[in-house]
Amino acid sequence: MLQVQNIEKYYGSKSNVTKALDRVSFDVEAGEFLAIMGASGSGKTTLLNCISTIDTISAGEILLDGVSIAGLSEGELAKFRRERLGFVFQDFNLLDTLTIE
Repeated sequence: MLQVQNIEKYYGSKSNVTKALDRVSFDVEAGEFLAIMGASGSGKTTLLNCISTIDTISAGEILLDGVSIAGLSEGELAKFRRERLGFVFQDFNLLDTLTIE
């Protein structure tokens, strides 16, 4: 189960801070599907980046099967990303320097 508990995400410095996520909470049970919808700039990508450990949260907690992903070591994060995470990107993310050859 994925549990997102009161997460917040801030960008910027002390004089210019933007709050991208404001106490977002939800649970996703095994086998359950979830859609995230909202206007441009509402924090959808920021939320997904935090859950996938591409970005870090400023406050709150993200738990996967009861384990906080914020407390994982670099090796554990690599294993998490490799074995438990998948992304379907909206646009092509191809590297033009790599070919099928």
